[in-house]
Amino acid sequence: MKAKRLKGKVALVTGAGSGIGRAIAVLFAGEGAKLGVNVNRNIQGGEKTVAEIADIGSKAVLLQADISQSAAVKDMVKNLSNTFGGVDILVNNSGIGTSRTADRVTDIGEDEWDKVIDVNLKGMLLASKYAIPQMLKKGGGAVINISSIRGLLGNPVLASYCASKGGMVLLTKEMALDYAGDNIRVNCICPGFTDTEMFRTYLGKQDDPDAARRIFSEMAPLNRIGRPEDIAYAALFFASDASSFVTGAVLPVDGGYTANGIRRIQ
Repeated sequence: MKAKRLKGKVALVTGAGSGIGRAIAVLFAGEGAKLGVNVNRNIQGGEKTVAEIADIGSKAVLLQADISQSAAVKDMVKNLSNTFGGVDILVNNSGIGTSRTADRVTDIGEDEWDKVIDVNLKGMLLASKYAIPQMLKKGGGAVINISSIRGLLGNPVLASYCASKGGMVLLTKEMALDYAGDNIRVNCICPGFTDTEMFRTYLGKQDDPDAARRIFSEMAPLNRIGRPEDIAYAALFFASDASSFVTGAVLPVDGGYTANGIRRIQ
């Protein structure tokens, strides 16, 4: 029988009620980890993730918390540590987009800007702030930050989203330097267009959703939309000993989108 790559580890995945977060949590559980499944409003989705983990014979606890609120995140990490005995792996996955159609710096309101930055970037800060001390107690760990191709490339009318995701990329590198001496590796994944609930909702707002899906598929040289599992397997690499000599890395998982400077649609 193949050895489980995360046996005996405790992992916290934020935003694990659907999509990429759920795929990561379930994959990690299948590899032997005990899971902290964080959600904020999507309680039903979080319960489904916990149920899927139970179905494969692993253990998980549902942790409801707004990751933009320091006290809530502190309590979340404390509860997970009390339940399973610490934290070995943190996946900062929780994120939101803007609700505006024209998100330029001259258009966006401060409240909208703050909301996106608080969840996407401050949430990463707070989860790391409270999880890393638990890793230090155990002699090391791994932090995996889920940014976006929009953290690497600009996009029209996505000011707050691009700023938040770009901040995640650079904060990953800074944290990698700060904690390398403590045996804590910090890496970042930048997903491309991925078939999540959020992406499908976006497509549903288009005049021709099927045509929009084809366009997004053709933007990637591999000519398809990503699957949440594609991101999950990259996260597993960063969480496991397979990446023991990797820290500060930023990995696009995008079907080649960012490699194609022209991004021509045939």
